[in-house]
Amino acid sequence: MEQWWSPALREVFGGRRVIIAGAVPQAWNEHVDHLTEAGASEILVVATGGEGVGPAPDVPTIVVEPPEGLSMMERLRFDVGTLDDPPDDVRARLDEFDPDRSAVVCGGFLNEAPHLDGRPLLAHRRPEWVALEDKTVVDDVWDRAGVDRRPSVVVELDVAPEAAARFDEGTGTVWAADARDGYHGGATGTRWVVDDDDADAALEHLRPMCDRVRIMPFVDGTPCSIHGLVSEDGIAVLRPVEMVTLRRDRSLVYSGAGTHWDPPDAVRETMRRAARRVATHLAESVDFRGAFTIDGVVRDDGFWPTELNPRFGAGLNVISRATDDIPLLLLHDLLVAGRSIGLPIAQAESALVEHADAHRSSGTWRILDDESVPSIDDRPATFDPSAGRWTWTDHDGLSDGVADGRVTAGSTFARCRFDVARTPVGPSIAARAAAFWRFATPELGLDDSGTPLTPAPDPFA
Repeated sequence: MEQWWSPALREVFGGRRVIIAGAVPQAWNEHVDHLTEAGASEILVVATGGEGVGPAPDVPTIVVEPPEGLSMMERLRFDVGTLDDPPDDVRARLDEFDPDRSAVVCGGFLNEAPHLDGRPLLAHRRPEWVALEDKTVVDDVWDRAGVDRRPSVVVELDVAPEAAARFDEGTGTVWAADARDGYHGGATGTRWVVDDDDADAALEHLRPMCDRVRIMPFVDGTPCSIHGLVSEDGIAVLRPVEMVTLRRDRSLVYSGAGTHWDPPDAVRETMRRAARRVATHLAESVDFRGAFTIDGVVRDDGFWPTELNPRFGAGLNVISRATDDIPLLLLHDLLVAGRSIGLPIAQAESALVEHADAHRSSGTWRILDDESVPSIDDRPATFDPSAGRWTWTDHDGLSDGVADGRVTAGSTFARCRFDVARTPVGPSIAARAAAFWRFATPELGLDDSGTPLTPAPDPFA
């Protein structure tokens, strides 16, 4: 069926060879479907994040495996760096597929390379956009955009313990590392500090990666995000997304995202208003185009922003995945390239918000340090706060119970996509995610250090 974005995709990809580069092969399944429908003549996937787990798209694929033993951020940087400087064997395969270098090239959402071995990418992150992902500059963005925030200070790391005492409102402080060695995400450069032992642990963890930190009060509530799209013809702001950030003692563990959570209407509008103001500032100050996300926390006194990610975010993938029919990453690339997405941006906002509210999607996932996670393609499981088990379905569709979610795992990754019908709309999904990891940790042989993951509080539960 013809969709509002179909003509825009055909205009760019129809009759053309297309190269999709970055991530793991499975990340591109829906994109390959959309590109095929748009009339792409041939498609090549260059998976710079390794083999991945689960079914891969049925198109020619080049896989580049990261070295063993890399952390999550090191794997992401390897992924991005491989696009910027591909190995010789990848260059040779690219030349075989696209000898005249006329293919349209799309990269992953973190891509900063303007070309892939001489082939211009449709979209990439400009240096001035990447610079705004530094956690120590974000408060200037909030202030210039007119967004309310908690008090904060940026200090040299060694004096952080003394400075933090002035910002503790009773639940400790959060220290966020600068971008000396590159941007960081997934809470890898963020520490929750309450006492002297936490401060010592934070200094030890952060010293290898930064010189300075931003310190702000710890906001105890539901971690979340709000996304915006900046186009040549204006701004679109989407619906809130819960960012599942679980806790192991006072370590923060990024663990997925979802749209089943609904904050109160007033909070939702506060979040959307903040995104609109930031979008306007980004467009005017750095000529920003494409998607961005504001991360923050909702507690009983409203929404408090914590960081800006001037790029496509995980929450957009969740919105896109709800019915597998809105190619948001491809539309994002068109926006960055200054191309039409098929609707004026104001109409696209209405369509996207309506879609995301009507079609919910949630899941929990983690990139793990353990490289021996067993391979699971798509296995149903049920879990609750006290127990969990694998379920089964036979060839005739008979089942021993309704599954709460479906599990995919392998290598250094594990994920559970929650069953849409069995996931309540409204409350936080963090408790559901924590219940899954209590079940999955022994089943997958994960090291939980003796301390289970626990959810952040839902102030409106």
